[in-house]
Amino acid sequence: MLIHRFFTSVVLFIATIIVLFYVPLSSFVISAWLICLLGIYELTKMYKFNLLDTAGLILILSLIVWLLYTNKYDPTKIISLVALLTWCFIVPYILVKQPQQFNKYIICFLALIVFVPAFYAIISIYQILGPWDLIFIMAIAWVSDIGAYFGGRKFGKHKLAVTISPNKSIEGAVSGLVCVIIYLLILKQFRSPIYLYSYVMVLKFALILTSVGIIGDLFESWLKRVAKVKDSGKLLPGHGGVFDRIDSLLAIIAIAYVFIWGIF
Repeated sequence: MLIHRFFTSVVLFIATIIVLFYVPLSSFVISAWLICLLGIYELTKMYKFNLLDTAGLILILSLIVWLLYTNKYDPTKIISLVALLTWCFIVPYILVKQPQQFNKYIICFLALIVFVPAFYAIISIYQILGPWDLIFIMAIAWVSDIGAYFGGRKFGKHKLAVTISPNKSIEGAVSGLVCVIIYLLILKQFRSPIYLYSYVMVLKFALILTSVGIIGDLFESWLKRVAKVKDSGKLLPGHGGVFDRIDSLLAIIAIAYVFIWGIF
């Protein structure tokens, strides 16, 4: 399983580099939304949407994305507000209450507030700060996941959320956070992005983004638990589905967007 995860991660990383640096903007935008659509499709498949319902949801969300991307007004405030409400209130509330079922209307609503802000954040960061800074921010999710995985295996004794994801531990979460802090300190030392203008900001960035990444991971785990599935899909060997791979990234990129545009 670990070797499958490694090779899949390498292929995904190479594909990400190609899309970020070697394709035109329009192709990058389409690629980013296609990845989101794969996650949305997996979500609807988990909850047994029929073909018409899935197509309708994809069409509506694609129209919303197109309107956001092409309109002449700046939607930064509304995107930031939706991202904050989603990852700081709505999703934590779901994780605390742990509802035992989600109807199709709730799933459609969750798809809207999870995928659309994340997509807009990815495109905005790419256009304004450039592909390198987008990679640096995305890497927070990867560093946190790797640190939590190995830290949890080595030191994990206390369960983080046993009723949601029994394999996750508090020690793993702390290991992920420590790795992210080290990563951002190195990044500040050698690159010094505008959003890491002080060591206090490094700590805030690490703590908040690592925390929302964990929330995103737990949220997807609970969606799978309610749907009674092990993985969101089978497209990525060793990782499951696309949604399995981008669950924490969706949260991190959306809140990073809020961070960078000065809401925090």
